[in-house]
Amino acid sequence: MEEPSTSILRPTFVSETRFNQRSEELPALLECKRELQEGGYHARVIGRHLAAQQHFLAHLAQLNISPQAVRESDVEYFLKTKLQQYCARHGHQPRDIGQWRTRYTAAIHRLLRAIQGQRPSEGRVLTKSERFQRELLEGYGRWLTEVCGLSSKTLCKNSRAARIFLHWLEERASTESLAVLNVADIDAFFSWRMPGLRRATRHGVCQCLRSFLRYLHASNRIRADLSGFVSGPILYGDAEIPRALTEEQVKAVLDCTRSDRSPKGLRDYAMLLMLATYGLRAGEVVWLSLQDISWKEERLRVRRSKTQIESFLPLVRPVGDALIKYLKHGRPKTAFRQVFLRSRAPFRPFSGTSPLNYVILARLKEAGIEVKGRHGPHAFRYARAISLLRASVPLKSISDLLGHTSTSSTRVYLKLETEDLRMISLEVPRKDSDAGLAR
Repeated sequence: MEEPSTSILRPTFVSETRFNQRSEELPALLECKRELQEGGYHARVIGRHLAAQQHFLAHLAQLNISPQAVRESDVEYFLKTKLQQYCARHGHQPRDIGQWRTRYTAAIHRLLRAIQGQRPSEGRVLTKSERFQRELLEGYGRWLTEVCGLSSKTLCKNSRAARIFLHWLEERASTESLAVLNVADIDAFFSWRMPGLRRATRHGVCQCLRSFLRYLHASNRIRADLSGFVSGPILYGDAEIPRALTEEQVKAVLDCTRSDRSPKGLRDYAMLLMLATYGLRAGEVVWLSLQDISWKEERLRVRRSKTQIESFLPLVRPVGDALIKYLKHGRPKTAFRQVFLRSRAPFRPFSGTSPLNYVILARLKEAGIEVKGRHGPHAFRYARAISLLRASVPLKSISDLLGHTSTSSTRVYLKLETEDLRMISLEVPRKDSDAGLAR
């Protein structure tokens, strides 16, 4: 059976004459089509997007609404109408209502960005409490960056913690309620927030809340500075033994991933092999660029995530072979310069380092490896440090490989050599010996 045409010039549900009357919308539709094609979307997906966009334009034409004036409420009304038509046709709602909505909203918002330059404005009227919280968080953000001079990462972390606190307050998050905020409210919030969190996470929650309370007092939202009443757990340097994969586990997950010859498998194997070989951080792998690979000189340029210092590492043959296989047979053809891209459309670089955690988790599961505690990129980093320490590599050389500016940062990995510590451990006296000594 012949596949239906995806051409936007002859939509099956809008007459030719009627569509030509809205010819000013054609450039936006063509731009959407070109954007989807460049993103590597399948032809069927492009066809669904364009069909949804044309349905929406026909709906606007019936209501005499200009695409330039569309609001979010107009999109919601369109979805309500389409859902009624779906139910009338099939006798039931879509099995996955969220996925059904996304098929329309993704296409519509892409079209409106091409026409309006942005997504439609929010049509829902915010409640008084929601408006207050939004204004409060915006003011807190300006205070953090303009007054305290903090970075964007700190702004994101502290704003998220403040939003959680305001969400917990619910309707009490108002000018009147904040004015009478007291220590008992802080204790009640911690009783709700802290259970199940690690010691370091609890410490971070306390730090963020202290900052937010200082802002509330500085902006005269609360009468007394309650930040002094927030006492978090004390963090001791090197208090915990880092989690690391064993050499057998690293080998197993690499062997399992190498057997996957799909484009995604080639990408994942190259990334995991770089983690296992160089002990890189997540960002140092995710943001590796094509120009960072010098094939002629056989070396890699790595921008250290923490220090922003550039390091040059030897491009060992196994890593080079894995990269070549991915670049030739797995990497989508795009204009992006980052080495590692998404395996599904749109083919673009990762938006952050979190996707690498999901890759590792999935590959560990495929290899049948159960890891307690942390199992992200740092587990490979610690494993590499252990193997080098046991091979009697000097601490300074390990520091250089891991990108540490001081060997004191590398000494934490010495705690991981528990097997070596057991070799020099003393035998514990038996009970009968203790009894004899007591006599």
